[in-house]
Amino acid sequence: MTAEERVEPPEDQAETPDEGAEAPAGVEPSPRSDLISDRISAAYAKVPYIGERWTRWYDLPYKLLWFLQTKWRRKIIPKAVLRGFHRWSTDLSRFNELERDRIWDPTDRLHDFQVPADERVTMPGIWVVELFPPSAFARLEQAIHRNGWDWNRWMSGSEDTNVNILLKSRARTGWRWWRMASIQDVNGTYLIPDGVRNKLPPEFSYIELKAMQIGSGLTAVVAHIQLSKLGATQLDEAWHQPHEPMLTRRGGRLQALDRMWAGFHVTQTVRERLHHLARKWMKDNCDGVFAEFDSPQTLIDMLILDQHDPTAVSAEHDRHLFDVFRALGITETEVHHYTSAEIPRMLLVPTEPSMARGMSTDRTWALWGQRQAVMDSATHMTGYGDDPNRAIAHRYGNAIESFLVTLAVSDLLETVEARYALIRDRARAQHGLFKAKVVNDLREQLLTLSIDVATIQRDLERSWKSRPRFEEEAEFTIEYAPRFRANSDREDEPIHMNTELRKRQKEWLEELTAADRDYRDILSTVASLGASVDASKIGRRALWVAFVSLAVASAAVVASDIGDHSLFHELNEFLRSRF
Repeated sequence: MTAEERVEPPEDQAETPDEGAEAPAGVEPSPRSDLISDRISAAYAKVPYIGERWTRWYDLPYKLLWFLQTKWRRKIIPKAVLRGFHRWSTDLSRFNELERDRIWDPTDRLHDFQVPADERVTMPGIWVVELFPPSAFARLEQAIHRNGWDWNRWMSGSEDTNVNILLKSRARTGWRWWRMASIQDVNGTYLIPDGVRNKLPPEFSYIELKAMQIGSGLTAVVAHIQLSKLGATQLDEAWHQPHEPMLTRRGGRLQALDRMWAGFHVTQTVRERLHHLARKWMKDNCDGVFAEFDSPQTLIDMLILDQHDPTAVSAEHDRHLFDVFRALGITETEVHHYTSAEIPRMLLVPTEPSMARGMSTDRTWALWGQRQAVMDSATHMTGYGDDPNRAIAHRYGNAIESFLVTLAVSDLLETVEARYALIRDRARAQHGLFKAKVVNDLREQLLTLSIDVATIQRDLERSWKSRPRFEEEAEFTIEYAPRFRANSDREDEPIHMNTELRKRQKEWLEELTAADRDYRDILSTVASLGASVDASKIGRRALWVAFVSLAVASAAVVASDIGDHSLFHELNEFLRSRF
């Protein structure tokens, strides 16, 4: 039984059992034999609840902890200590669950998944994007110089450097997109005359950076990361390896995972690690607004299968097959399909971290399909090499990169909105004293966001008017999965995803512009109050300075008159006569 199948009692209930109750055998209520299967009964017969035996290492500590939490003892022990006892008891019960998970039959589909022996998955490429509004422009220039992306550019026949092209493009006199750099590992074997060699993770073999200009103030840099053989097959190896029950921590709590959940965790963690490497490389070498706000960049990876075709119509739901692909982090395919005519026979899949707990963010998308089906539907496949997986990735690279920028704009607006909310929520605590320094810091943050939002809004509207989509951008349609439509009476029209994204971005920008205007009005009021407070403080300080100056001047006058009839002499004679 997994941690997900059991519900722990609230801590306050666990700390205060009934006064007259005897110590129960375990935390969990005893299952009724008429409500459970023979297999579960047999499992609990082999591995009884924690506390029902004395032969296991965790039984005695558990009984002791339960003893301390019952009857009169709970009245004299502080609540904080009781909470600690409850956590320890819960952790010990996880070891009991782990022992029970180990006795399940590995072929039991309720507790494990079996990947078909002839099914393989390959990840030929990862695409990750970073955005550079006006506030991040200087960092893009620094990245170009720091990484030497212009050192060998002359060998490609280009007369302009990346910096010059960037400046012209942001002045609306340059290119809409250009290849910024080609990077391979120091031990790479590719012949790229204008390329750059850097130390790359062993999972990467080659990185191509492409810059896309949106209007005059927003530049997107997309990295197409081609994985090495090690990286491309790493996910498949984790997917196929035997998975044994394990303990892991989530949210500070210990959890026992049976073979199925351990397989989910291990496989998804491998995929997440490859994404982390891609995002980290981008953050270290081409840090833009996502890096500044410590927010994950938008990312798409490609998963190529040997056998299963996700676009094929299946007659009925296969729960086991769902679990097999859930291990990869593919979960959102049962109701909706995201399809594109520009990338035939492949499905776009969003990531839902609540269903794929090994994945850290919903800013991750997968493009997956069956190799032969994709190859048969593709056109213009010559010139991409002998490896069909890499050929598919390169063939559809431009369509993916342009669509990724559209997704990233939405994620950027989400990040900016979160930033406004953070400034708003912390404004009273941080700026309650109306100090000039903190008001200036607040003004600088809001000014930066204001410039970025205004620039993005103007550039996007201008871009949408001149062209309905970016160069070679894949247009995706959201519609109900064929099996879902067959079992439902709903006849909803397909949703044009790109159009809906742009519509939502327009509404988002209008909301952000209105919020920015309100925040700037509030900032003006705060600045006026701060100026009044500062003026009042300066006035009080001026009075004190004047008083001190008067005292010093008076003392100087008294000290300078030293004759027999001086004020100091008369005062001294008066005091001597009186005392």
